[in-house]
Parts: sequence; structure tokens; C-alpha cells
Amino acid sequence: MQAPQRTHWRGVAVAFLAGVAAATALSKAAPAAIDLRESLDLTLTQIGWVMSAGTLATFALGVASGQLSHWRGARRLLRDGLLVLIAAGLASALAPATGWLLAGRGLEGFGVVLITVAAPTLIASLSRREDMGLSMGVWALWMPVGSVLMLGLAPWLLAGYGWRGLWGVSAIAALAVLLLLPGLPSDVGRPSGGRLDLRPLRTAGPWVLALAFFCFSSQFFSVFTFLPTYLTHTLGISAATATRACALVPLAIIPGNLLGGVLVHRGWRPSTLLVAPALPLLVVLPAMLLPTHSPGVMYALLTLYGLLLGIIPTGIFTQAPLLAPTPAATGPILGLALTGQGLGILVGPPLVGALLERTGSWLWPVLLLGTALVGLVVCAARLRQARVPVPSAH
Repeated sequence: MQAPQRTHWRGVAVAFLAGVAAATALSKAAPAAIDLRESLDLTLTQIGWVMSAGTLATFALGVASGQLSHWRGARRLLRDGLLVLIAAGLASALAPATGWLLAGRGLEGFGVVLITVAAPTLIASLSRREDMGLSMGVWALWMPVGSVLMLGLAPWLLAGYGWRGLWGVSAIAALAVLLLLPGLPSDVGRPSGGRLDLRPLRTAGPWVLALAFFCFSSQFFSVFTFLPTYLTHTLGISAATATRACALVPLAIIPGNLLGGVLVHRGWRPSTLLVAPALPLLVVLPAMLLPTHSPGVMYALLTLYGLLLGIIPTGIFTQAPLLAPTPAATGPILGLALTGQGLGILVGPPLVGALLERTGSWLWPVLLLGTALVGLVVCAARLRQARVPVPSAH
């Protein structure tokens, strides 16, 4: 299918909402951390694994999901992912012990990876090339918008239903989006047929993009997972207040995402959107986590952290279709990139949790996460030199 003559914004909105549903499933472990620790007697390392287990499928099946998007069609894959989220969310809400919960999180991760490959692939097919920066900027909002919704609902849900209420609501969100799928255009997201074009994966660009996603996700999800616990200890505030304060990060990510989309639309290279925020983040991250601040200063740093961070995923998602010779080839590239994202979330939170338990300080985690930001700068330099395969004649 050739790039459309005009962007189908309604279809973009439906695909985006599917991502929001996936984000509510992925982000609920952070506000639930304190309740999980008390009700299931979990350690910080185990809480890190609760967050990471939701992305195990992303790491293991990222590239394969790109192939599924090609063979099964992005439209059907989106529906499949929503159905998995519904089933896994309801099953996890009934988990009597840690093992069951982790298994349910793994199944949720499978639904998340299906959606996060299918949705941007659909968006790429629904967007004019001139609008790609804006539409991918909209897609990049999936995680912060879903996180804000979950963090906003969490204090009420935790007070009334405990952590199980968060799991149930994420399943209901997926069900609501499932009912909107008829709003997608019928002529996009169909199985492509023929052989899957894996030539883009034989070049360095997609692999560098996956490494960039690894660097981004490992540091963001590590901070986000333990931020509520950190704020309660350092500021002496309640768990509910800490959860609301954490919402400042995804709230600030939203204008960062949009700013990134506008900058790409105005001619900025996607790789520049990795460098420009990563350099100041090398200062903001230690300033936020190492000294002791008043609540006002901490909230300002959280906002600045989120704003800068939000620019990065727009650059990553906008870069993916630019590395593809055709819109259909975007799926495998996104699948590989999501493998990098999944690996980052898989190793980041448990490793940071273990360092915090062993040292009792954020110094070593900050040094580790700062290295990830340096990695983003290196990846950006390599992406500037990336080559795109020439489309096949057939």
C-alpha cells in the first residue's frame, strides 16, 4: 500500500487510544508498589520484577511481532492485543500470590507488545509522509497519557479496592477501546501477503534504534518504578500524595512529545531529538535524585525531567518509518525497536532495585542511568549515518 494522500486522523486516534489502554496496563505497577509490598510482602527487587515482567514479551517477541503485523495484519493484531489485555488483567486481579501475579504480568506484556507494534504500523499507513512527524508525535503520547490516567485513578482505586482495582480498571480500558475498532478504515492494516521484507534489519539503523530505545526505557522505567517510594521517604509525604506527585512526570512528558512532533514537522532530524534532551538530562537526573530538596523544588525538577524526557520517544518513533523503504516494512523495524525497549525495562528496574537495597543510596543507580543517557547521544550520532534500503521493484 502506498502512502495516503491525506492523513486519516480518526484512525490515528483509535490506534492511539489502544496504546493508552496498553500504557495503563504497563504503568500500574508503580503506583501499586507500596500496596503490593504490604499485601504480598514484596522486596524492592521483586517490585522491580513486577514492573519488568510486563515487558518480558516485548523483549522476547519484539521482532516476531513485527512479522505478525505483516502476516496477520496490523488491524487484527491490534484487536488480538486488546483481547489479551482484557483476559490477563482480569486474571491478574485474582492473583493469590506473587507467582500468579508475575505470570499474569507476562501475559499482559504479550498484549502490550502486540498493540505497540500494530498501532504505530497502522498510524504510519494512515499518515501522509508530510504529517509523519505529527502523527508519530501523537502516538508517542500513548505512555504518558495512560500513565497520567492510571496515576490519577490510583489513590481512589487503592483506597477502595487495593492493587487489584488497578488491574481490573486496565482490563476495562482495553475493552472500551476494543469497541472503537470499527472506526478504523477498512482498507488499511490488512495482511500484506508475500514475503516479509527484512532487508531493513540487515542494516545498522534499526539495531541502533533498538539500542536507543533500550537506553531510554531502562532509565525512565527505573526512575518511574521507584519514584513513589523515593518521594515518601525523602519528602515525608503520604503514599497518595507521592502518587499524585509522580503524575507530574507523565504530565510533563505530554508537551514534550508534542514539542518533538512539531520540531520534526519543522525540519528537525529525529536523531536531534535524542541528543537535545539527553545532554541536559545528565544534569537534571542527579540534581533530582541525589540532594535533598523542598517539595516545591522537587516538583519543579520532576516537571523538567518529564518535559525533556518526552522529546525522546517522538524522535525514536519518527525515525522508525524513515528507516523503512515502504510503510509495510515499518513493522519489523518497530518490532526490533520494541525488543530494545523491553530489554531496557526488563533489566533496569530490577537492577536499580537491587542497587538501592544493597547500598541504600541513589548514587550508583544515578551513575548507571546516566550511562544510558550517554548511550542515547552515541546512538543519535550513528542514526545520522543510517542508510535506508531501496524499495523492491515488485
